[in-house]
Amino acid sequence: MSPNAAPTDPSTVSRRRVLQSAGAAGLAALAGCNTGSDGGGVDSGTGSLDPVRERVEVDIDEIQTGGTLRFGLGAGIDSFDPSYSTSAPAGNAHGLVYESIITQDAAGTVYPWLATSWERMEVNDIDRSAYEPYMTSAETDENGNLVADEQIIIRDPDAGQVLTVAEAPDAVADGTFGMRYRAELHEGVTFHNGEEMTAEHVARSYEVLENSSISAQTFDSFLYAEVVDDYTVDIYGQVPDAEADNQLPSTAVYPMEHIEEYPDTGADPRNDRTPIGTGPFTFESYETGERARFSSFDDYWLDDMGLDALEWWDGPEGFPTSPVVDEVVISIVSDNATRAAALNNGEIDLTYGLSSDTYGEYRSAEDFRLSVTDAGAYNFLQYPVTVSPWDDERIRRGVNQLIPRAAIAENVYNGYRNPAYVPLPEMAADEGTADYDALVEELRPQTEQDTEAATSLLQEAVDDLGIETPIEVTIETNTSSDRVREAELVAQVMSNTEFFDVGVETFEFTTFVQRILGPEYYQQGNIVLIGLSGTFNPGSFYDAVNSIDNFGQCCNFQRVDTPDLDEIATEARYSVEAVEDPEFRGQQYDEIWRGLIEQVPNSYTVFGTNVSSLSTDYVGHNTYTFSSGILPYGLHAPTDEQVAYLDRG
Repeated sequence: MSPNAAPTDPSTVSRRRVLQSAGAAGLAALAGCNTGSDGGGVDSGTGSLDPVRERVEVDIDEIQTGGTLRFGLGAGIDSFDPSYSTSAPAGNAHGLVYESIITQDAAGTVYPWLATSWERMEVNDIDRSAYEPYMTSAETDENGNLVADEQIIIRDPDAGQVLTVAEAPDAVADGTFGMRYRAELHEGVTFHNGEEMTAEHVARSYEVLENSSISAQTFDSFLYAEVVDDYTVDIYGQVPDAEADNQLPSTAVYPMEHIEEYPDTGADPRNDRTPIGTGPFTFESYETGERARFSSFDDYWLDDMGLDALEWWDGPEGFPTSPVVDEVVISIVSDNATRAAALNNGEIDLTYGLSSDTYGEYRSAEDFRLSVTDAGAYNFLQYPVTVSPWDDERIRRGVNQLIPRAAIAENVYNGYRNPAYVPLPEMAADEGTADYDALVEELRPQTEQDTEAATSLLQEAVDDLGIETPIEVTIETNTSSDRVREAELVAQVMSNTEFFDVGVETFEFTTFVQRILGPEYYQQGNIVLIGLSGTFNPGSFYDAVNSIDNFGQCCNFQRVDTPDLDEIATEARYSVEAVEDPEFRGQQYDEIWRGLIEQVPNSYTVFGTNVSSLSTDYVGHNTYTFSSGILPYGLHAPTDEQVAYLDRG
């Protein structure tokens, strides 16, 4: 990304480094130390800091089994296959069916899951130029991008060459790789179709991600997976990577039926393909746009093996080995008021993301309660940085200082969110800054509402550019009532100046996401207001919304490109020093956050909380840090001794 604007010439995409990875998002990644050979948990985020407020515990002796949990989801399920979805709401369905070789608690600690252990074996000090001998020539598309039939892992745009998944095994065989991990798998884990999970399933599951909707999130780090024996797999990273401990094993594990027979559209009942995983629930049915039904998997592996199969488990005797409800029904109700009415009328038991003006009622009601968790998320405005006058950073900086963050947090979200004076939620601050409080103190004067400073910047830009005012622009967002009110407040504040005439246009969430991911959207000149649910890793909050490699994926809609900051981000992630020294990572990221506030391709408005509203019939629910896991985490998560059950009384 250039200091002032994203490039208007598409041929400049992916040419900022001599050699670069195929992706940059890491949205599902977690950074931290390796598990070690004992298979114990790994502190990958804020350590022992539990983000769940007023955590509810249950008496194991009082747990009731059975029943149907009814979950209200505020957006459609764009795909039932996690390899073809960037939607956090859809993740709640994925988490019932699919599992990975690791899992994580609400604070970011990582534990082996389908694996008995996950261990870092080697780190080699190489960069991507080491792969030049294995690269092959590639063609360019009409936009000047290198393309190949196989999934591209690394590009050399100057030489017109790429490393794809076809050449990666040769590099590994010669000892050319950045990191090597070993996963030892549980024996006897079965998929819903009866297949036993082996190392081959784990290794070949990465094939499903090739050229998928989330390929950039995997192939920014992943190089190759190699079967060692039936229950041992080695997973290789391209270069030293501070996120690899938790990103490389995070893909869902699929059965061979899926890997070999499902088409590029993935496992989705709308394409006559049944989602099949190893998870505690099996897919039963889907009524398009209305509801999905899941039932308890009779042969769930942890029920058969017991919790003692988890080497890190030291919880209470009698803790359930799987969710205790028999069935889960996900009802899709996009309108907040309608979803709240469904909860009030007993049609659903649990939902999240309702309008914040209802929270007080649920907190005080006898038959309902709230479960609140500090979230790794923020709302942000993304500017059309390739379209005049938004290609001038002074215009963007001016708007950034008009945004009433404190008023948004208090008046729109009723104090359930905090102003985002820096581009990093505190949830990811452990390795994302040298000193979070000092960073906020330093950057707040540039992000706090200051109409006088904003006016000065805007007037200077308008005079220099010779443009007429007011500048007409539309803020586009989804139909969530809180999000709409936030957009309207920002539009009002901007329009109250002489510089802008701002409108607001809203779309249903799935429609909105499809719209802004369109390849030509960035040319339309609209401002996007949306939310990002990241990870415990600081890189997820930089890469997703700023890296040009993520253009057209979550969440770079406007061809944002700041190559100077990308170079720093590369050092903060892809270096031996970053792997071994969290303090170094924090210092590097501090430079990035300063640069983002100076260049302002995005304005960060408020940090998120995840707030579940639920009936007291659903006992023991606690809300997960990321909205994609609210449903599966609440049902059962041994890492936090979390379990919930139905008591219809």
